[in-house]
Amino acid sequence: MQTNNIKNKNTSRIIVAIFLIIFSILIMICFFYMKNHKIIQINKQKFFVELALAEDEQAQGLGQRKDIKENEGMLFVFPEKKEHSFWMKDMQFDLDIIWIEEGKIVYIAKNVSQGSPETINPKINSDKVLEIKSGLSSKYNFQIGDSVKIY
Repeated sequence: MQTNNIKNKNTSRIIVAIFLIIFSILIMICFFYMKNHKIIQINKQKFFVELALAEDEQAQGLGQRKDIKENEGMLFVFPEKKEHSFWMKDMQFDLDIIWIEEGKIVYIAKNVSQGSPETINPKINSDKVLEIKSGLSSKYNFQIGDSVKIY
């Protein structure tokens, strides 16, 4: 009888240890994922965005991806406010590109064609740029001056 109790206690300890390890791994994955992703709200529309913080991430952008969902995007966060140019190199779908300064839309380039050779430079300072699926700026009636909240 004593042997069964010891086996049951050891089995219980092993199960608890495995559960704690799995739970810890899941917490680390969630933390890493949320560190690199944010929710952006413009008017009442929310987008789940991937952050592009490093220069190599910003150069790559959404290039070489097949598509994104309507509620997804990429937010480019820059260390300083200045003019930021964008291009469509390696893009496989059209985009709306939104320049943001201090939580407000300052410029919108709508329906920018995939693979377009031209550089888009609105000649206006910004500290962030948001890329979303083409047509959504019009669909949701985004305007210059609209508030942009980042969660």
